[in-house]
Amino acid sequence: MSKQKLRFYDIKAKKSFETDQYEVVAKETARGPMMFAVAKSPYTGIKVYRLVGKKK
Repeated sequence: MSKQKLRFYDIKAKKSFETDQYEVVAKETARGPMMFAVAKSPYTGIKVYRLVGKKK
């Protein structure tokens, strides 16, 4: 079973891209623990984060 494709936005390149090559990580925020999807941008090679939801 493959991951679903998610849309990410590269702020440095000012372009969005869609990929299924990402990992989900938990980070502590001011609003509590949240889940983020992290992908590598094909434009600049930087790590791009996208909020997935609250950690359960």
